[in-house]
Amino acid sequence: MQDNANLALTLRKVKDKLKEADVHWAVFAGAAAHCYGSKRKVTDIDILVKSSDFEKAKAVLKNIPKVDVVADLEIVIDGKTYLFFMDEEMEEKLQHRKLFGVDVPVIPVEDNIIFKAILQRTEKQGKHDIEDIFCMITSERIDVEYLRRKIRKYHAEKRVEPLLVRLGVLL
Repeated sequence: MQDNANLALTLRKVKDKLKEADVHWAVFAGAAAHCYGSKRKVTDIDILVKSSDFEKAKAVLKNIPKVDVVADLEIVIDGKTYLFFMDEEMEEKLQHRKLFGVDVPVIPVEDNIIFKAILQRTEKQGKHDIEDIFCMITSERIDVEYLRRKIRKYHAEKRVEPLLVRLGVLL
């Protein structure tokens, strides 16, 4: 429980600093999966920002441990590059959820599912992407049209769709 209390303090600090800097942001990855139904332990906080806010966010969060801030991710898997970024459509669909008692913006569940489905890391790699996807799809209502549109936008159809079909998200 002490870890959660420390992460709550960290989240409050992140929230205050990003608000003060007028940065648009959201929690994503494992912490977002936790907000959407995953019960596994959260060890760090991943923050996604728009590319225009990246330098500002990096500067105000530079001395805060266990926080990673990113924008415009390029994820390379088997020689193929997949994009992941905060666009206006994602920003409009941000959810506000409690994470360790702190109200935070969280990327839409569909975008977090896509992010995790691009990575597809398993426990062998010390990660839980597929487990997180399963928790999210069983706990949340999924906007399949938005999901399909965003998969195309991230150019991830060949990587993501077979997994999501196997998990019953896409037919």
